[in-house]
Amino acid sequence: MIITIVGAGNSGCANAFIAAENGHEVRILKTTRGTAHDEHFEKMQKNGGLWGIDNTKSDKYTDFADEGEKTFQKIAMITRDPQEAIEGADVIMIFIQTQYHEALAKKIAPFFKRVQLVILVPGYLGSIYYHRHSIEKPLFAEGESTANDARIYEPGCVKILFKNVRNSLSYLPADKTNFGQEIAAQIFRTYRDTRENIIATALHNPNLIVHTVGMYALKPMMDYCAKYHPDEVPSMYRDALGTDFAWAVVDLLDKEKMDVLEAYGCERIPYLDACKFRNEEDLSKNSRQVFENYKVITPPGPKSFNFRYITEDVPYGLVLLSSLGSAMNVATPTCDHMIEVVNRILNRDFYAEGLTLQKLGVDNLSKNELLDFINHCTLP
Repeated sequence: MIITIVGAGNSGCANAFIAAENGHEVRILKTTRGTAHDEHFEKMQKNGGLWGIDNTKSDKYTDFADEGEKTFQKIAMITRDPQEAIEGADVIMIFIQTQYHEALAKKIAPFFKRVQLVILVPGYLGSIYYHRHSIEKPLFAEGESTANDARIYEPGCVKILFKNVRNSLSYLPADKTNFGQEIAAQIFRTYRDTRENIIATALHNPNLIVHTVGMYALKPMMDYCAKYHPDEVPSMYRDALGTDFAWAVVDLLDKEKMDVLEAYGCERIPYLDACKFRNEEDLSKNSRQVFENYKVITPPGPKSFNFRYITEDVPYGLVLLSSLGSAMNVATPTCDHMIEVVNRILNRDFYAEGLTLQKLGVDNLSKNELLDFINHCTLP
């Protein structure tokens, strides 16, 4: 298949490398200038492809050392021209931070064709923006987590750190799920399962819980180290998510997430069980222990509270959860409290900045009308 990867950062390049390795004709589209990864992008253009170090092949799930073999994958097209990159592609995969979906949709969606599959990772309901701005209406899909996790090791080279065992997708409209899944399964072997709809995928994005609660619990540790141990950097995964306080908040927030899922007719699946399903082949293992095993491979940090774990996953995860709950009269007090605390710390208003049903243009729909749109792309 011809696969266009939108986004030349860590996730985009990781998935471009693996897709090319799997035998697909891959294109990479970068739609910005003067931002992150420009040097990396220009190096890929010069090389005509992408170098990769796949540490997962030697079970070295880390980016602390250059342990894996360095190999090269040719990339058929590396461009900043959306029309050129999208024309003739079978699949468009979008790997950008969620807050840029609306602006990107205006730029690239007019070039989509009805026969294409467009996959957003992460989605957080962003496919609604692309549907709105596309002239022809392709099939959209949303993922809750990237199939292949990586870091740009040096300009022109990406290091693959982690591969999920399973990745669930949902489709817009949901009634095209079986058709879409037949295509997606040809891209990565991990596309083995589906969610009921894009609401389920949005709320099963693990970062909605792990990033927000992890940073919420990390903030006092960051403040303490900055004052008394400035040479130490506490770890969100190892330290903050090793406390009873963090897991008490996880339990409260997770219950609110499941209450909202249930209100929209979706299955109640706890955070840890969803993590195990993504990360572990043996589903008989204890879910908490699977998470603890994953924690071992994570690096220290982040060093700043004003980090994308907060600035993306609070306004586009927690605020969306609150909005979805409010529409169904489902209370989300833990979620709302966390948003208020973060607002106070950063002196921002994430309710105003974040993603809501109103910003998506579907706040005037009843529950049944919203589900009709999500399931069939029909509007009253």
